[in-house]
Amino acid sequence: MNIDEKLKKLQEIADKLDKNEVAFEESLKLFEEGSKIVKELYSELNNAKGKVTILKQELDKFKEEGMDE
Repeated sequence: MNIDEKLKKLQEIADKLDKNEVAFEESLKLFEEGSKIVKELYSELNNAKGKVTILKQELDKFKEEGMDE
């Protein structure tokens, strides 16, 4: 599942839980599934943040080297 699909699934879970139309057992399963998706998204966000940081550092270094010439 990609990020957009995970966000959509998380929204679907939240909608179901908000409506209180599912049994307690199903609510627990949905909550667990939602928690898992949130953890996955958080991990992906941290990975992306790390990549952006590295790219920014490389760009800053490139700009500094270009100015020295």
